[in-house]
Amino acid sequence: MVNRKFFLRGMILLAALLASMVLAVALGSVAVAPEVILQELAAFFAGTPQDASAAMILFDIRAPRILFAALGGALLALTGLLMQTVSQNYLADPYILGVSSGASTGAVLCLVSGAAQMFAPYGVYAGAFLGAAVATAIVVRLAGNSGSPVKLVLMGMGISALFSAFTMLAIYGAKDEAQVRSAMFWLMGSLTGIQWSMVPIAALMLLITMLFIWLLRHELDLILLGRNEAKHLGMPVQRMQQMIVLVSSMAVAVVVALAGIIGFVGLVVPHIARVLGDSRHGVMLWFTALIGALVMVWADAAARSLFRPEELPIGILTAVLGAPVFMWIISRKYKEY
Repeated sequence: MVNRKFFLRGMILLAALLASMVLAVALGSVAVAPEVILQELAAFFAGTPQDASAAMILFDIRAPRILFAALGGALLALTGLLMQTVSQNYLADPYILGVSSGASTGAVLCLVSGAAQMFAPYGVYAGAFLGAAVATAIVVRLAGNSGSPVKLVLMGMGISALFSAFTMLAIYGAKDEAQVRSAMFWLMGSLTGIQWSMVPIAALMLLITMLFIWLLRHELDLILLGRNEAKHLGMPVQRMQQMIVLVSSMAVAVVVALAGIIGFVGLVVPHIARVLGDSRHGVMLWFTALIGALVMVWADAAARSLFRPEELPIGILTAVLGAPVFMWIISRKYKEY
């Protein structure tokens, strides 16, 4: 009965996600009527000539962006779930290990040094991946020497502070105002530059993350019981921590490198998933991924539509929407305080 209830809720979320992705195609600086979308889809599958401008907006600009929004939202939400599990702290988020700060440093250095233009269009993404890789290497190394979640979190905070200082120094030293503006816009998160070539990268990383959680769902449940209890039951806690940190760091690196820093999705969504499901990772996996994708799709649609023809950085919207929800969750969870 319980499984049937969760299955029904999951199907409702999946239907809502698919419907939202279709609706999101119509929203943006240039509104596209639903009948035009249907006509273009019919022409696309039939192989008949299409309206060039409508086809470009729908298939070349919005479709990859919306797909990436769903994939990226699911990735951030699942990474937040993993971080809350490994740190045994429900206030943890995907950026707690400092990987996002490393990616930010790499991207900003490329933007303010001119390397992004020199190696366009992938210079900034390569810089972000390189910065994330350096931060990931440090995190994995430190995680390997530490079995304490508190120590891991504190080390992550230190790494984040260090790379954030480098990022601010790079922006402070920039001479070109346009480069500074580009760096600040990137730091606020945006899906403006998403292309079809980036969608498979996010899809592959999401598949890896979901398989990781599904195959190790029972071990992840044991960690929630406490590290000592998990050790007594024969689980290699320190090795599990290393694996979680590595997979989480890779997932965060992909999203941040391609879209910038998008906050609160990974922090808030796991809490919502626990309300709809339960704390078992086999259930949380699906609810967290679907809700994360749904939130990100609508956040991107709002970013494109609220102040058209101008576009808001999606990170601003997720913060504006996520912060009140997070405060409401905390006020309910800690009423006795």
